This record gives sequence, C-alpha cells and structure tokens, in this order.
Amino acid sequence: MSSQLSHLVNASNLLTEIKNLVEVLCMAASDINDERQQCAIQCICDIADDRIATINAVLDAARNEPA
Repeated sequence: MSSQLSHLVNASNLLTEIKNLVEVLCMAASDINDERQQCAIQCICDIADDRIATINAVLDAARNEPA
C-alpha cells in the first residue's frame, strides 16, 4: 500500500471515529432538559455533520485520483 493511500485510510478511519462521537453527542443532547442547551448541541452536531460530509467528499476525490 502506498504512503498516500495509507494516509487516506487513516484519515477515513479517524473521520469515522469523529462521526461516531458526533452521533453520541446528538443522542446525549436529547437527554438534556434545558431546551437552549439542547438546541445549541444539536446545532453543533448539524455543523459537524456538514463538515464530515465535506471531508468525506475530499477523501473520496483523493482516493479516485490517479497515482
């Protein structure tokens, strides 16, 4: 496996971990009784989901580039 491909795999794995953490944070937000705090956490989760999707697209493009 080339070094670049190895870095892409590592980045993809780290991104998956972050995605899982954001998912847990979103689930935890539903247990918060303060509506403002719950809304703020949900907003952060939504932003994180958007960034994750963008980073995934960049990683996919990098994976598909000819070596």
